[in-house]
Amino acid sequence: MKKSTFPIMIISALLIFMSIGVAAQTNVRVPILLYHNLVSNAHNENPMLSITANNFRSHIMALKNAGYESISLEQFYDFANNGKPLPEKPIIITFDDGYSSNYDYAFPILQEFATKATIFVVTSTVGATNTVNFPHFTWEQAKQMQQSGLIEIQSHSHSHKELALFDIAEIIREIRLSKYLIETNLNKECNFFAYPYGSISESAIQAVWAAGYKVQCQVGDYGYNTVETLSQPLLRITVNGNLSAEELLDMIEQNVQTDLY
Repeated sequence: MKKSTFPIMIISALLIFMSIGVAAQTNVRVPILLYHNLVSNAHNENPMLSITANNFRSHIMALKNAGYESISLEQFYDFANNGKPLPEKPIIITFDDGYSSNYDYAFPILQEFATKATIFVVTSTVGATNTVNFPHFTWEQAKQMQQSGLIEIQSHSHSHKELALFDIAEIIREIRLSKYLIETNLNKECNFFAYPYGSISESAIQAVWAAGYKVQCQVGDYGYNTVETLSQPLLRITVNGNLSAEELLDMIEQNVQTDLY
């Protein structure tokens, strides 16, 4: 009796389809957005550092409507190292410094749209109300955001120093103390680091890897990230708070379409 080759053909087709999908995913370009502070819906006097809550909401809504799906840095790392698939249009949203406005304004908006984000905190200012810029959220508020499943709390150093200007002993103290405090206060691993001011040196890069961090992030105005760039500080796009939702989408598209590597 002649055996049918139909099942074999189906399996072969599926394997080819899967291999094409894996190859496409390997080449995926992941933009990372960088925000800092949010303000109430009054006049925004410092758009390089702040965005109004209304405009931030319009950004998140526009990303959703354009088909972008937020992922965590952990998901990006797992994709690169373990092959876990990413959504078709992945995007990573980050905040630096750990301002109270992240909890008061950004967190409810992120919950409303089921959007993930990473907040890099300066551990010496957690809960501080008398800082130069703006008050910072507390460890309890950080824990609440972390437990939501939408927010990752990660390291932005201990005291927000320009690491490239310091000796190796101070660099090690800054990155290891912040990691310890986050892990102790939130009972979680701290695996991701963002450089204050984007101040990077080769000694700092090596010290961050040696401290056990999986991913490093820098500050910038352009770029995207791929599997290959995970071995170096990732590029982030600083979002000007005056950008409209349409301008944000155009900026992301221009960055993703520009060949950098």
